[in-house]
Amino acid sequence: MIAAIVLAGLGVVSVRVVVSGRAELRDGDDWMLRGKTTEAIRAYEAAARWYLPLAPHVDAAYDRLRALTASPATALPAWRAIRNASHATRTLWTPHAADLADADAAIAALSARDPEAGAGAGDTTADREAWYRARLADDGRPGIGAAALAGFGILAWLAGAVVLARRGLDDTGRLVTRPALAGGLAIVLGLACWFAGLYNA
Repeated sequence: MIAAIVLAGLGVVSVRVVVSGRAELRDGDDWMLRGKTTEAIRAYEAAARWYLPLAPHVDAAYDRLRALTASPATALPAWRAIRNASHATRTLWTPHAADLADADAAIAALSARDPEAGAGAGDTTADREAWYRARLADDGRPGIGAAALAGFGILAWLAGAVVLARRGLDDTGRLVTRPALAGGLAIVLGLACWFAGLYNA
């Protein structure tokens, strides 16, 4: 019973993430058809933020943002959207870490071409690029607490699953009430923390 409730809860969360991510992806495509690239970039970033491992809408959103980096008019905002999405969904790992590294390098290079963009960044393009790279590497954005909460959620979910599997069932396959309840509650709590941390980053 408890295992069924936990699985149902996990399914509801996963469905919500996928449905919302696909909706944002469609919105981005609609904005592109209307020629509204700024709005499309926002929608694609939102789609990438609805992160679930192996969810196809996430990779599709990154691919569309990558395509927009080919145009000088949209390169910088598209790279920034890639960076923001990757940072917003980091927990114990960083999704699309390679895209994040490319985004940091591209943002630094593009920003360095504008000598007025950063006060004290340097007189040469190389100096300015190094200055931007250092600041991008030293990310001071808020969200560490949210990332820690999401990471705790994953650990709680895993711990609950282990308790439920090892102690929640006896040799005949029947539920053992106390450990099964404890494991189920840990899984539910873990999912709630993961969801809250991930979407408040």
